[in-house]
Amino acid sequence: MIDISPAIDGAETAGRNRPWTNRLLDQAVPRHCVLCGLFSGLENLCPPCTAELPLNLAACTRCGLPLPAQPEAACGVCLNKPPAWDEVVAGLRYQSPADQLVCQFKYNRNLACGQVLGRNLLDAINCRGGRLPQAIVPVPLHRHRLFARTFNQAHMLARQLGQALAIPVNHTVLTRTRKTSAQFGLDALQRRKNIRGAFTCRRHGLKHVAIVDDVMTTGTTLRECTMSLKRAGAESVTAWVAARAVCD
Repeated sequence: MIDISPAIDGAETAGRNRPWTNRLLDQAVPRHCVLCGLFSGLENLCPPCTAELPLNLAACTRCGLPLPAQPEAACGVCLNKPPAWDEVVAGLRYQSPADQLVCQFKYNRNLACGQVLGRNLLDAINCRGGRLPQAIVPVPLHRHRLFARTFNQAHMLARQLGQALAIPVNHTVLTRTRKTSAQFGLDALQRRKNIRGAFTCRRHGLKHVAIVDDVMTTGTTLRECTMSLKRAGAESVTAWVAARAVCD
């Protein structure tokens, strides 16, 4: 298993490769758990909160929805109507306390929460195995939303994964050219109408690409991104998401 480096704050991998000043600081001022606030030593989560994370272990390989068993199987819906993308890997299920990590990372710029999400996603990718993509592409934000939010959470996650897996991150191949309303609160049909035609993709020469996002709900955003990437030449698209909502 490959441990993920906290790319979002510039620190190196924990252990002997970390700068002695960082190790000394961790010893002098132990971290606090991002969920319960108790001392958590060298980690951002304490052991009890780590044990409560809803890992997405048994899930459909095509859509990421939890399955009662057979984690390598596809669900009936995907067998009857395969999605645009080829595979989904989700680190967590989007329920408590994973939803708190996502919200703190996305809206409050809590980079420690992003590091926890990235590590769990990396674990899921390593557990799945298989061929790694040539490049990682974060789901882009429209420039107006990026200016207002100041950072793209999908790009942050992509940077963590790219550094840990030694895969280049391409944040220019896919562009969000149309400003859309927030997807939160919309049903599946409204989401499809809202996001339709929002992305463009330049010719890239990549055959296997991984799209990275924080949460997958109905999959409409990932579908639009996948279709844009495939129209531009991609043959296989994998979706890597920190959390998978189970409300589809």
